[in-house]
Amino acid sequence: MSSLIRIDKYDADPPAELYSVASTSEAFYPANTAIEFPCKDLIFERSEVTGITGSGSFSYSIVYRYPGDLTLNELPLVQLEGLVQYIQAQALLSLSGCGGIRRAVPATNEFPVQVERDGTDQGDWLVYANLVFSIEFILTDFGLDPAFGPTPEPPPELNELTIGVYRAKTGFDVDEPDDSTLDATLTVNISN
Repeated sequence: MSSLIRIDKYDADPPAELYSVASTSEAFYPANTAIEFPCKDLIFERSEVTGITGSGSFSYSIVYRYPGDLTLNELPLVQLEGLVQYIQAQALLSLSGCGGIRRAVPATNEFPVQVERDGTDQGDWLVYANLVFSIEFILTDFGLDPAFGPTPEPPPELNELTIGVYRAKTGFDVDEPDDSTLDATLTVNISN
């Protein structure tokens, strides 16, 4: 997300300052923080082709702070709705089919932009640009933290693979080993 738009910092709290660290004397930008929420509806399935696939709903909010003396009509709500649409479109273009992501689509969000007062004496506005993505991915790494359990052992290293090629007799029975004979042995050496 930070490659698409300006993010001041990733935090669970709204920005404490009114203006961004990226502000200059020529332009003052509203401060923001990006919040990444825990994944919802996380499901894993076994797939014959790719091993394990997963899917879930990934939610984010970008919270902007605006001065409390602005009226509701002076807040850039339409521009922030456009920002949400822009990030969703970029996700469709760049995420689907890249790396381990099989499919990424914006999920329906009842409130793409929300407004509230910060509850302080200044009464600053907090405007939330909410993003939700439904993502299907291929699972290659569990990333288990040792604090929650043992670290899985890596699979054994494969250096050589031997394949036996058998020739079956006419009218063979797959459950009868004597109905086929070893015709050739192939050895594949795997080097890093």
